[in-house]
Amino acid sequence: MSTSTAAAAIPAVRTEPAPDRVARGKPLAHLDGVPVYGWRGAPSYLRTKTQLASDRLHVTEAQEAAPLAYVRTRDYGDVPLHDPAAAVKMRPLPSSTKAKMAARRTCPECGKVRKVILRGPCSVCRERAEKQRQRERARTCAGCGTVREQPYPKHRRCRSCRQEQLEAKRARVAAWLAEVTVCAGDGCTKRRGSKKAARAWLKERDWLLCPERTDLPDSSWNTPDWSPRCTPCQKAYDAEQERRRAECQAWYERQERERRERERREAEERVRWAAAALADPDVVVLDTETTGLDDDARIVELAVVSSSGEVLLDTLLNPGEPVPDDAAALHGITTARVAGAPAFSDVLVQLTSLLDGKRCLIYNRWYDVGVLRHELTLHYLDRAAREAAETVRLEKVQPGTVAGDLRERAMAAARLQAEAWLDAMTFEDVMIPYSDWVGEYSEYHGNNRWQPLNGGHRAAEDCHAVLGCLRAMADSAATDAVADGGDMTATGGGPWSKSA
Repeated sequence: MSTSTAAAAIPAVRTEPAPDRVARGKPLAHLDGVPVYGWRGAPSYLRTKTQLASDRLHVTEAQEAAPLAYVRTRDYGDVPLHDPAAAVKMRPLPSSTKAKMAARRTCPECGKVRKVILRGPCSVCRERAEKQRQRERARTCAGCGTVREQPYPKHRRCRSCRQEQLEAKRARVAAWLAEVTVCAGDGCTKRRGSKKAARAWLKERDWLLCPERTDLPDSSWNTPDWSPRCTPCQKAYDAEQERRRAECQAWYERQERERRERERREAEERVRWAAAALADPDVVVLDTETTGLDDDARIVELAVVSSSGEVLLDTLLNPGEPVPDDAAALHGITTARVAGAPAFSDVLVQLTSLLDGKRCLIYNRWYDVGVLRHELTLHYLDRAAREAAETVRLEKVQPGTVAGDLRERAMAAARLQAEAWLDAMTFEDVMIPYSDWVGEYSEYHGNNRWQPLNGGHRAAEDCHAVLGCLRAMADSAATDAVADGGDMTATGGGPWSKSA
């Protein structure tokens, strides 16, 4: 082939792309059809928004909506890349803005403009001030504060202060030498070592040779290498220590015996209490099912069972509000089931007659008494509100002029009446003694774990489950616990009998 033919075969314009527009790696993925490259894998001419901003370029809305590629980062995810040729140059900042930015970077000490925002003097001024403080500190006496032209030695004291320091050091060394060379026994003055050996021990550790050192060996060190007491005093000391150890051991053993005896008596007391509760005809068991676990939960079912297992009261109650789904899933009582049920106020008279003069046992007394307190407050609040409205009517007060604290006064009166009702009853908790009887100790809480009732989440079933707990406690020991003086029906209950 001739030279002219070869030249004709070569095109006049090269079609290969520029090297900076060729991707340096394969895409890791595609996001809406746009390739996502790894680090340093995208074309080199593409830039992020931060890089464009450093070059005083602004990304247009079209570029923002359609990036040319993405780069995948560990901290920021997939970052979009744009073409700098299509970016718009930023407008120059106003002179006032530039002046404010320069003022934030100006050092108040030297007046120079730094590259970063300053919150006080710049680093150069701070280093200069620190060096000046160190020079002034080196020229200031640490004792009296006298300042001189030349720096002080390493001890940083003038002549008089240094003499006082050395005298104090000599006094401490003399006291320490007397301490380590005289028997430490009470009233004993026997020598147990020489001061010469003690000074040699100090010199080996530079306590006397180093002039600026003013401290002394720690008393916990074995200094010097002889016993702190003479032989007779050491024997007496060892005997005293042995006597004290024996006394401490005897005290701990006595405390352990008392603890075990106390636990045994408490266990017997729990068994007698459970047996007496089962045999007492004045004992009833109460349980409630509610709309939740909050303080303002309403009762949807109430049951009272005697100690013999007879059901005295078992009724659904209309709370006056929808039953939450999570509560209904637990006990199965829905809003439709309580739609025609009586309200709490309708069964309050019957409940009062059943609990009056009785010992009422409850599993987790604090919760059930709390929901009873809330229901009683609402019951007496309605009555107090009616009484207040009747008072307003009789006094011929305009409705719009009634004092704003009328409901607060009614609420206070209702709370007092609810507390009076609860104080007239006797409630005893079963959960604490039963959990202590089971004895599942928790290292985290430092006490026995509270045991679940496992009664089926219906009021009557839970009452019978409480009776089952009492029977399990009573059957765990000899049945003559009650006959031996453990009948607690005359005293009104055990240590868990507390008013609300």
